[in-house]
Amino acid sequence: MKLLPASLAAFAGLIVIAAATATPVDCQDPVMRSVSPDARHSLAICRGQRLMAMPGKGADAPGHALLRDASGRIEGVVAIEAINMVDHPPRWEEAAVDLPLVARIGYARSTSMLDDGFWRLRAWLRAVPRDEEFR
Repeated sequence: MKLLPASLAAFAGLIVIAAATATPVDCQDPVMRSVSPDARHSLAICRGQRLMAMPGKGADAPGHALLRDASGRIEGVVAIEAINMVDHPPRWEEAAVDLPLVARIGYARSTSMLDDGFWRLRAWLRAVPRDEEFR
């Protein structure tokens, strides 16, 4: 019986550590911002936080690509290992936005507050696609 409270405390500790080190989904000052030609979607490349970096290594910071619909709800998130890899403008296609060699995020047919919250939770838990999957 005493095992359950200890397990619960360990799980809660892991959640606190994940929350403290997770990159917030929203960013005030994106590295790059682009709007689709039809203005129905926008893409932001956001810099993540690093606990420590050597001088001159700021562009090697991790980050994420964040696709939103016209109402501002999240359609997709992709974790980026180093934001300096994003060196080409996005290609807006019929069904997705493509960042060459970094990410491809499909447009959602429709989004709701539940979808937005789901993507926020996935980003917080670091359960989003990573850029390695698109190379």
